[in-house]
Amino acid sequence: MWTDRQLQVLINERKNENDNFYELSGNMKHNFWKGLASKINLEFGTTYTGRQCKEKFNGLVRAYKKMQLYIEETIYDIAHEINITSHTTTPSSSPLHSPICSPISPLRSHSSSSPTPLHHSSPTPYRLRGSPSYYEIIEIE
Repeated sequence: MWTDRQLQVLINERKNENDNFYELSGNMKHNFWKGLASKINLEFGTTYTGRQCKEKFNGLVRAYKKMQLYIEETIYDIAHEINITSHTTTPSSSPLHSPICSPISPLRSHSSSSPTPLHHSSPTPYRLRGSPSYYEIIEIE
C-alpha cells in the first residue's frame, strides 16, 4: 500500500521530469519508471516495479481529472439551483448566507444553455457572484 510520502515522491519526481518525459520514446519511458521505482524502493525499503509506479501515477491523474469534473459539475449545479429558486426566496432565507456565495455585481446572461467548462489549478477556486435574481460561477485567482 502506498503511503502519502511515497506518493509525494512519485508525483514530485514525475512532475520535475515532465518536460523530459514527453521527449522519451517507448523503452526510455520504461527505464524512467524503472528508475523512479528504484529511487522510491531505496528511500522507503519497498519493492515497487516501474510498471506499478506508472500505473499508480496514471491512476492518480485519472482520479484527479474525475474529481475536477465532479467539482465543476457540482458548483454548476449549485449555481443553477440557486438561479432557478432565487425568485421565490425571501431575503432572510437568501443563499447569500452560504459561504460560497457573495454578491459582487450585476452579471451578463449567458448566450448558450450549456455551461462553459471551468478550468483551474486549485481544488476549490470557485465562488458564486451576483444577486438573488441571477448567480454566475466565477474562478478565484
